[in-house]
Amino acid sequence: MSITATETTPTPNGDTSYNAGYTDGELAAISKLPARRAHAIASMADQYDPLYAQGYADGYLAEIQRAHAYAEKNRAA
Repeated sequence: MSITATETTPTPNGDTSYNAGYTDGELAAISKLPARRAHAIASMADQYDPLYAQGYADGYLAEIQRAHAYAEKNRAA
């Protein structure tokens, strides 16, 4: 059994697939995509590009956390 290292593949604009997935995940959260659908998208993408899938999940969760923190800050003010 051999373990292969995951390589980052630059996109046409020079970005990595992780960063592209992160941006897509952020946009999915901003557009209020349900968590169930976001998870399904990341799961399907994981078969073909694990870095994109990880970036997608990270971006989605990070944007949800930012939105929650913003709402809490405004509620306290």
